[in-house]
Amino acid sequence: MIDRARNFFRRKVVQDTLALQAGGLGVVALGMLAWIVVPLALGPEKYGTWALAQSLLGIWDTFNLTGLGVTVSTRLAAAVGARDQDEILRLLGAYVRVSLLWGGLSVAAMALAGPPLARALHGSAEIGVLAAALSLTLLIDPFYLLVTTALQSRRSMRTLALLQNANQLVLTICLVTAALARPEPAALVAARLAYSLITALLALWLYRRLRAQGTVAYPPLRAVLARARTASYRPYWRSGLANALDKNAAQLFTQLPLQLTGIIGGLAAAGFLQLALRGFQQASLFTSAVFSNMQAVVPQAVGRGDYARLYRGFTRLVLALAGGGALFYGALALAGPALVAWVIAPLFGEEWLSVIPLIPVLAVYGVFSTVGGVFGPLYRVFEMAGAALAIKVVSLALLLPLGAALIGALGAVGGAWLVSGLYALSVTLTAAVTLPALRGRARASGSTVEAAHG
Repeated sequence: MIDRARNFFRRKVVQDTLALQAGGLGVVALGMLAWIVVPLALGPEKYGTWALAQSLLGIWDTFNLTGLGVTVSTRLAAAVGARDQDEILRLLGAYVRVSLLWGGLSVAAMALAGPPLARALHGSAEIGVLAAALSLTLLIDPFYLLVTTALQSRRSMRTLALLQNANQLVLTICLVTAALARPEPAALVAARLAYSLITALLALWLYRRLRAQGTVAYPPLRAVLARARTASYRPYWRSGLANALDKNAAQLFTQLPLQLTGIIGGLAAAGFLQLALRGFQQASLFTSAVFSNMQAVVPQAVGRGDYARLYRGFTRLVLALAGGGALFYGALALAGPALVAWVIAPLFGEEWLSVIPLIPVLAVYGVFSTVGGVFGPLYRVFEMAGAALAIKVVSLALLLPLGAALIGALGAVGGAWLVSGLYALSVTLTAAVTLPALRGRARASGSTVEAAHG
């Protein structure tokens, strides 16, 4: 038993996951500080304004059809596994080029369309002005994400965990300082821009120091920037488009319910839903280490043709996540309202007590988002993003009308039911499509091995 445990913990995938998980504890602690201080300082309506500005930019970002982050992450992991230096440089250069083009377009579009759209939806241009200012982050954040993608693809998980903790520390300091100094949504926008700049510079410095370490050396930043002038994204466009549509549809699962809640229920209702969602998203960081590791593990296993082992490990992981998520969020649904009442009333005040009824409803979202995150790397590397996209579109088409009616009747609680319903339906259908595809490949590879030995 002891030897088996030692062998288990010696596996790189286990060590990488534990490293990310340990780092995730620090991220959760820091995130909880901002989760408490920022809404407490702003109050429900101003916090709802801040949430809706972020959501408006998020909805605009769904028009980014490049699929850049997911495509580069998947292909970069495969290029690292193959030690293909030329492909690594092409991917990094294309990432920088396309990211900056999209960022520039976003700034222009949000400056022109954001204020009038917000006035039409919410009766005030303020949300659109804030979203336009936030769009500047789309010119800065890609440099941080480039480094995290490079670290993840090379499976430098300990370094990635340290960088993520530093990132969250900077974000918490910026947001908390702004909220306490000037509790206005505009101050949070300024803090968000400062955070993006600081963490991008930190990540680029780390890349310069560590790029040559590991099994594969990454190109210097100067070479990446030079390649960005001419790098073509055309070879990756087809898979990138499918991945983009799938990823962007998933973003709408929280953005559209939040916007509908703000439009139908008002700014305070949007603030309640955002606070509850942020709390559940903080809890989800405990499983983010698994998701980050799978982004590299699945493509590399597919690249080796090791489908049988991947199927065994993947199904065990899904069952473990489903069981653990059901226990954790089930307990939260039962005990959470009473516990949170003891926390929210003293910390936030009675004006935030409307968050409590959302907790049992969003427990469903917690379970299905815990399980659903591991399917993404699998269906992307299998080129099944189109099927996953169709599932998300069908889920939105079926549930958005019902969700709007629920929000009209129940306010923020209706928005919570819409979020949970979208995730439950989408993840269930995705599992029904993806797992049989992996099982078929595992059986085929097993038959090939048997034929070779026969």
